[in-house]
Amino acid sequence: MKRNTLIWTAVAGVVVTGLVVAARPRVPRLPRLPRLEPFLETERERRLRRFYSQPAARFAYHLHRRRVVIDGQMLDAKFQHLLKLGSERDAARRMFRLMFATSAGRRYLRVLGDRRWLVFSKQSAPMRRTLDLVVQGRGGGVSVRIYWPQSEGQGPLPLLVYAHGGGFIAGSVAAMDRVARLMANEAQAIVVSVDYRLAPEYPFPAAADDVEDVFLWARAHAAALGADPERIAVGGDSAGGHAAINVAQRQVFEQRPSPAMLLLFYPAAGLPLQDPSFQLFASGFGLDAAFINYLFPRVWPTLVPGKDKLDALVDPRSAPSLAGLPPTIVDTAGFDVLRDVGAGFARRLQECGVPVRYRNRSSLVHGFLQFGGVVEAADQAATETLRVFGRALREGRLPGEADAALEPLREDVADPAPGLDFPLAAP
Repeated sequence: MKRNTLIWTAVAGVVVTGLVVAARPRVPRLPRLPRLEPFLETERERRLRRFYSQPAARFAYHLHRRRVVIDGQMLDAKFQHLLKLGSERDAARRMFRLMFATSAGRRYLRVLGDRRWLVFSKQSAPMRRTLDLVVQGRGGGVSVRIYWPQSEGQGPLPLLVYAHGGGFIAGSVAAMDRVARLMANEAQAIVVSVDYRLAPEYPFPAAADDVEDVFLWARAHAAALGADPERIAVGGDSAGGHAAINVAQRQVFEQRPSPAMLLLFYPAAGLPLQDPSFQLFASGFGLDAAFINYLFPRVWPTLVPGKDKLDALVDPRSAPSLAGLPPTIVDTAGFDVLRDVGAGFARRLQECGVPVRYRNRSSLVHGFLQFGGVVEAADQAATETLRVFGRALREGRLPGEADAALEPLREDVADPAPGLDFPLAAP
């Protein structure tokens, strides 16, 4: 009897253990990603890049009569196709949030995002020199990558301290490498790309602290870098644009010399929640309202939008004054939840007497800098703005309307006639 009791006890223990293991949530094993640097495309990435490198007219023909038009703007045909390819399902969104809640998941997602940026970014001409350094900042060492372009001119070059986008939670100098090279070549300026600390590990104002520390370091070491200390600008895209604005604001607050210029691509220049563009493009255009709402408690853990009284650094567009900020170039994307906040920031600058050049790239989406290798309109928009910026930084003034650096931007391809045949090869 005792023996039978022991046997059945052991069997019951095995069954209970099996049920507990089965009930425990399983964390999927993450597949190994290829190394980010040196960047070598996978076969799938290579196929995607080749597919989207086909002429824009083929995509326009393929989408004939199904083009997306919102607020009087027509979405670029390639971006319309890309957005359909990358549309997120609810399950994918939930998986992202589950993975991002762990440190290992964050590392994986960040590398995956960096690779997506690099695949479609434009490859520029080789640099004269690049250098990786660590700048000592108030929060520790800040990694930077410095790019010196091939330059025919003599004497010190202008310098741009640049902060990447990524919602304050992603992005890196590795992901921005191709874009930073393009910036250096087209602007004919030294570019210092900043690998600032990311949230949620390091919430606001860590990013702005790091970018400001690098700006002050670059100004102090301009001669050693071959740069003109009077022509040091700060720039950024998306979240990096917010950090760049904060750097300029802080110099005004502390009565220190401001950057020579601000360069902003689709900047997070304030809280967009009440803007028409936030409603128009809330879903289906890449950066969406759900993601922005997800960012707030991770970037600003104590902030309650709509209830808290926001200071000038959190919401620059609504700052009491923007007087004293440097001349600024602002590019927004037409199909972007941040379109109106960027436009509103440019308008506030103008009202405060700050020289500003504003352009809305009406057919493009948020993040278009990372698509210059395959989307012609994105490449032309970036190239035009960078050349204007470089010339303005050298001359010490923003160009007038008559000082066009390029031909007028051709932002889209008209739908071809129905009789023409433009087959679209599958990726």
